[in-house]
Amino acid sequence: MSAGTEQWPTPDTAYAAAPSMVREIGWTAQAAADMPFGTRMGREFWLRKAALLDRIALSEEVARYGGDAIGAAELAAARLMDLDDTDAICDPRHYVRQQYALWTNEQ
Repeated sequence: MSAGTEQWPTPDTAYAAAPSMVREIGWTAQAAADMPFGTRMGREFWLRKAALLDRIALSEEVARYGGDAIGAAELAAARLMDLDDTDAICDPRHYVRQQYALWTNEQ
């Protein structure tokens, strides 16, 4: 699926098969800890981290907090887009949802 040609999934659709946020926090922390210092993290790490931060930011948005998670989600999403070298022009968090939905369908 091309980033620019498909409809953006809703968060509920994108994260329907996602593990719990606590489990994903553990996975991202362990993945980062297991990598030697200075090693670049791969796409799966950035996709899962961006999706986790997006899910946390969505919780803040529902609770009407303007907290740090929203900014962190936007930065991680932009990092994923940079890593993917995509030419999609969209909200980076929408891109994360689309890519996460695709990734989970391939697992």
